[in-house]
Amino acid sequence: MTSPEQRDGRGGDGGVRELLRAPLSAVLFLTRIPCPSWVGGDPVYLARSTVYFPLVGALVGALGALVYAFALRGWNPIVAGILAVVTTVWVTGAFHEDALADACDGFGGGWEPAQVLTIMKDSRIGSYGSVGLMLVLLARVSALAMLGGDGTMAAAQALVVGHTLGRWSSLPLIRFLPYVSAEGARNRPFAASVTDARLVVGTLLSAAVTVFALHGSGLVAILAVCTCVLLVTMIAGRYFWRRLRGMTGDCLGAANQFVELSVYLVLASAWVRG
Repeated sequence: MTSPEQRDGRGGDGGVRELLRAPLSAVLFLTRIPCPSWVGGDPVYLARSTVYFPLVGALVGALGALVYAFALRGWNPIVAGILAVVTTVWVTGAFHEDALADACDGFGGGWEPAQVLTIMKDSRIGSYGSVGLMLVLLARVSALAMLGGDGTMAAAQALVVGHTLGRWSSLPLIRFLPYVSAEGARNRPFAASVTDARLVVGTLLSAAVTVFALHGSGLVAILAVCTCVLLVTMIAGRYFWRRLRGMTGDCLGAANQFVELSVYLVLASAWVRG
């Protein structure tokens, strides 16, 4: 007979499941992609999953890139960019876009930390959230359209890198900032288990994806993207610390969106494209 440990993936033939539970937990948490029922939502595996966030971002970006490449065969770069963004938003369930809207409402409408956090918890989207989300989406589509204007796959590459580094930005923010709640309590949620080792591994995975995707764009493009992503992440972390003395899930989602956008803008800039 099969032991309980084998059935739940903790022993025997379940060794493969044991290896896959952490990465699939990242997929389950960050996307709408179906996962096996045995993945579950165990906090232990969710904590371990953070190191795989960049790879999930690469997967989401790759799906958007496939749609972009296909759409570019029949439509112009603007339509291709819209369809690519729609794909990534659908695959993730607008997870980070919703966080961006909440963060814009909170930081735009609140002054004191408690007020900011209370506004963020409100499920309704206000003026700041609506305008902020609309502008970021428009900027993403516009930058992708510029990248695809010469008929190359530069936009597809940018999608992979943008989503990879966007998810990476959560790792240092989680590692170095405390989590704060609307009730004023401070704790370390499951994602706060980003250890130094996981941060290093996640960073190396992100760097590998970036170099692989942009190797044809040259060293200048790679260095420019990495430098910009570091700056945006550091600025976001400093802003969250100044306003809240910590971060929330909405803060992480907002940083993710701005990092992703910064990748597109850097790669579409005249300085990098020559």
